[in-house]
Amino acid sequence: MAVKIFIDAGHGGPNPGAVGNGVIEQYVNLAVASYLAEDLRAMGYDVREYRTAPDENVISPVAADLRKRAAEANDWGADYFISIHTNSSTNPAANGFETYVYGLNSTSERLARSIQKAATAELGMKDNGVRQANFSVLRNTNMPAVLVELGYLSNPTEALNLNSSAWRAKVAAAIAEGINNFAEGSD
Repeated sequence: MAVKIFIDAGHGGPNPGAVGNGVIEQYVNLAVASYLAEDLRAMGYDVREYRTAPDENVISPVAADLRKRAAEANDWGADYFISIHTNSSTNPAANGFETYVYGLNSTSERLARSIQKAATAELGMKDNGVRQANFSVLRNTNMPAVLVELGYLSNPTEALNLNSSAWRAKVAAAIAEGINNFAEGSD
């Protein structure tokens, strides 16, 4: 039976996420999540996406929507949960790729490190490492869960990348490589 991966394109609907430098987070997240799903399916994984359109499946309030994302992954029996996000900061110089997990010294952290390693090597981005966070989608999932921050839309250079279809496809391929390396035990 194929490994089941639930992909959460962060934000959506009435919650666009961060906005800046001509970038709207929910659209970047959705595009990268779609590329990632395609890449993982090509590798033989069973993939389910929380949303495949900007307003699809998103409910209000935000807290209920976040719980719903985790519940759908739990109900499906996903083996891994990957949430795609785009970062922002009040400091326009902030940059880099980072991943978040609910608990360190866990399977989630090992998965996050594999994604982090593949993505920063492939993209040449600053490695901001794996960090611990009490995010709802990480806290409420029953499987190893990772929240990926693709880069800072508040950084003018990274915003150009985040707006590029070619870069979005490249970052998705790197994330897929990190997941696959972890799942196959080669990382």
